[in-house]
Amino acid sequence: MNRTPKYLLFFLLTLSLTLSLISDDFFQVKDTIIEESRFKLGFLYFTPLLMLENVGYTSSIYTYDEREYPDWTGDVGLGLRASAIIANRVILQAEDLPQYSFYLENKNLRSWSNRFGATAYTHVGPFDLKAGFRRDDLNQRPNLEFGRPYHLIDRNWTGEIDFGRRSGLFLTATAAFNELTYDDEPYLGGYNLAESLNHRENVFGLRLNKQVFTRTLIYAEVERSAYRFAERGERDADAQRYGLSVVFPEIGVLQGRFHIGLKRFMPANPLFLDVQRANGRGDVQLALNDRLRLSGFYELDTSFSYAASDLFFDTSSFGGGVEVYLTRFLKGGAEYQDGRSKYHSLLDLGLRRSDRIRQQRYYLAVPFFGGTSLGFAYNVYRLTSDALGLDYTRNFWGGFISYEF
Repeated sequence: MNRTPKYLLFFLLTLSLTLSLISDDFFQVKDTIIEESRFKLGFLYFTPLLMLENVGYTSSIYTYDEREYPDWTGDVGLGLRASAIIANRVILQAEDLPQYSFYLENKNLRSWSNRFGATAYTHVGPFDLKAGFRRDDLNQRPNLEFGRPYHLIDRNWTGEIDFGRRSGLFLTATAAFNELTYDDEPYLGGYNLAESLNHRENVFGLRLNKQVFTRTLIYAEVERSAYRFAERGERDADAQRYGLSVVFPEIGVLQGRFHIGLKRFMPANPLFLDVQRANGRGDVQLALNDRLRLSGFYELDTSFSYAASDLFFDTSSFGGGVEVYLTRFLKGGAEYQDGRSKYHSLLDLGLRRSDRIRQQRYYLAVPFFGGTSLGFAYNVYRLTSDALGLDYTRNFWGGFISYEF
């Protein structure tokens, strides 16, 4: 295995622990830790983590299947985040969140997952440094590409350096090294996910940032990625991404961010063509008053398909929602999302398949603990696929926990 990512992480972490100074971003992280922590012991701060998702009844546990497989399900996690603020100059943070996926009838699908992450922050003069590691060992529920549950381990090393004062123009250099490994057990009648999908992703980026107005941030970025597959060298590729983003502060009437740009795939296989597509994502919330909030989002992306080496797919989705505070202790909301996935061949870029997914969500929530809320939701999921000849609707109703009210 190539150990360069670990050596780079060690270098960044060592550097971050030996340098010190003043940075606006450092103090923002510090303030957040102090505000969200529930327990304090000297310079150590502790925050319990609670996750509650997919708790309820679904008309089918699978996605790409006309037959219905109803069941009672739930994802429950309980963990801890520990933070250390050392001499007002260094922040170390680690969190671990084990979680259990429950199925009442399909007992063979019950499983444990775990999310672990560690991050270090510091700064010196005009430099602001951040280094991190994350390891997610996950048994995933079905999603857009995977019609059945599957197992994935995602290891991620990251480094980030800011140069310049955040009150003006500053430059950010980023590096990320991902290693993704899938389960080698047969999937959908013998398909081997590990053989087809195990790979590394090395990503390097550069951003030019400018803070405007109060705390609104505008930045232009360029990013270069390399995908290297363990057993399927014909799937190797490089990618470039260019974009412009706006980030609105967490305070004020308008919150969130949006990004728009271009993404280009350059497969190593000489039989495959280069692909260039629009790329971006936006999530914005508009608080009209103390009781009413509106939201909207869009997403444009291009990804490899797990099903075949010569396929990629474009995803485009948009949606919005409304949230109303009925009383001080009760809020309700509704959301709608409409998305399409179009699969193309890398051989000629021709369209091979088109899917459409529409989702609706209606919910009520009440305060639970601190800034969290406990809610009940009803979800409607509809899939239509021309190539697969599918057209059906799935329903889910159950509870959830949100980290805000």
